[in-house]
Amino acid sequence: MNYRNHNDSQVNHHSQQERLFTAIRLPDPIQETLQMDARLAQSKLDFRKWTHHKDYHITLQFLGDTLVSDMGHLRKALREVSAEVQSFSLQITDWGTFGLEQTPKVLWKGVSGEMDRLNLLQKRIVEATSELGYKAELRPYRPHITIARKFLGAVPGNENKGIIEVLPEHSTGTLSWNVEDFVLYVTRLGCSPMYEIVETFSFSGK
Repeated sequence: MNYRNHNDSQVNHHSQQERLFTAIRLPDPIQETLQMDARLAQSKLDFRKWTHHKDYHITLQFLGDTLVSDMGHLRKALREVSAEVQSFSLQITDWGTFGLEQTPKVLWKGVSGEMDRLNLLQKRIVEATSELGYKAELRPYRPHITIARKFLGAVPGNENKGIIEVLPEHSTGTLSWNVEDFVLYVTRLGCSPMYEIVETFSFSGK
């Protein structure tokens, strides 16, 4: 073995960075319900990017670029959080947008249910990762599921209506679920779906 080349490859591996975030992954039945909603919306509204249904999630904390060599400490901290959390229930709610009403940057679906437990989970993750040097976002936490980004206009026939007015009012499919874990995602730019699970952290709190 060429020790120098082997050693160099190890150094390169540990100096690599991955773009990470923590999130609640949606169960397959919820993804499928939202996919149907998105298809109806897509027939009436033109957005630059529609989220792949396998990428639907509720972000907990964006962590950003992280050295591969530091990921062990991060995963250990997240396991400690999950050990203290109890399962809770959520459900899909109404449509919403971020940005200007007529030209929104983001089209999303909201969530409701045991929001106190969701907010507590998010807070505990932020506290645990802050000890590793990760910084919390300054804006208030607003849990949602991104469906599309960058509004380009209405499909002909819907030009004179507000965006929310032309969206399907009622979902047909599974709307509620029990949250029993959260995940650490890595972003794979250029891939579809582009979020890959690094590890799943199951709740074990009583």
